[in-house]
Amino acid sequence: MAAVRAAVAACRLTRRFLSSSSSSSATSASRSLLGYFHHPTSTARPIMVPSASAPVFQPLSAGSPRLSLDFLSADAATSGFTLFDSHRGLLLLLKETGAGLRFLVCDPVSRRHTLLPSLPAAALSAGEFLGAAILSRAAGSGFEFRAVCLTVHADRPRLWLAWSRDGEGSWLGLPPSRDFRIKWPLSWAENHCVRAAGSLYWHISNNDSALALDPNTLQLSYLRAPPLVWDDLGFPNYRIGETPGDGRLCFAALESQVLRLCARRAGSVDGWVLEREASLAEAFDSVTDLPMDCTWLGNIDPGRTGKVFIRSFGHGHFSYDMDTGKLDRLTTDDGQEYGHPIFAYFSAPDGGSD
Repeated sequence: MAAVRAAVAACRLTRRFLSSSSSSSATSASRSLLGYFHHPTSTARPIMVPSASAPVFQPLSAGSPRLSLDFLSADAATSGFTLFDSHRGLLLLLKETGAGLRFLVCDPVSRRHTLLPSLPAAALSAGEFLGAAILSRAAGSGFEFRAVCLTVHADRPRLWLAWSRDGEGSWLGLPPSRDFRIKWPLSWAENHCVRAAGSLYWHISNNDSALALDPNTLQLSYLRAPPLVWDDLGFPNYRIGETPGDGRLCFAALESQVLRLCARRAGSVDGWVLEREASLAEAFDSVTDLPMDCTWLGNIDPGRTGKVFIRSFGHGHFSYDMDTGKLDRLTTDDGQEYGHPIFAYFSAPDGGSD
């Protein structure tokens, strides 16, 4: 009975947030990119060592607002919280403690923030952490949002829903899935999700599929990378994103200096079409200290600028414009580079955050 009550409560909560934010899809086209949040890092830092720097905001242009997280308490700002997700003007920050995981959600525009209660002990005492994300934000003047934490118990995923309103929050644990299984080592999964075409995706290394979560139904599934993007490239790493113009779901891969991007065919659920293919040899040659064998695709720019991010071992972080063919080093004003991941931050049509 407890499992049934939890499922019913989750459905009611989902419907309430959906009804309060139903206009988001209609207004998404009018929002504008303000810049990016990330943890700046040294180019010489070993690539797999997390950056210890505080999160910063990199404005898109001189006219963009200069946002920061200096409104957080000194304890929250310096005690090990790291950026974990960005959605509808909210940032999700995570900290690992001896007692488990803590989540801090903030809005850099309104400068409001909430420290969520600790996860229930059952979340990690018998399970392993896989990922977390902001699911939705309620419309109106209040500070109300919904988040999710995903854990795995044996091979069964379990969702933990958090909702918060004006500083008050709580967690609800759904029963472990009965019909969906995790078929790969958890160490292969990226904890940070990617948002694309209305769903959340977690990339899985050494796997031809990504883990997908529908934020409306809370259903998990697998999405296989289309053969168009990798079948003759020897199965390179691929990234999921959205096409710049119309926001269609797309996959990109970079292998042997060839960048390939394919997108879901308009009006199709399973059909894919090759959108872009370009050789980056000339662009890479313009960066004299960048060995070609140490680069890989970081992400499709979540800001939908038509760029992709390219990472390298010890040689910096780059953006490549698929329209102009220009390769730019992603450096900050003080000579550091953008950290990974990079979270796009948008404005809302009403001048607030989206």
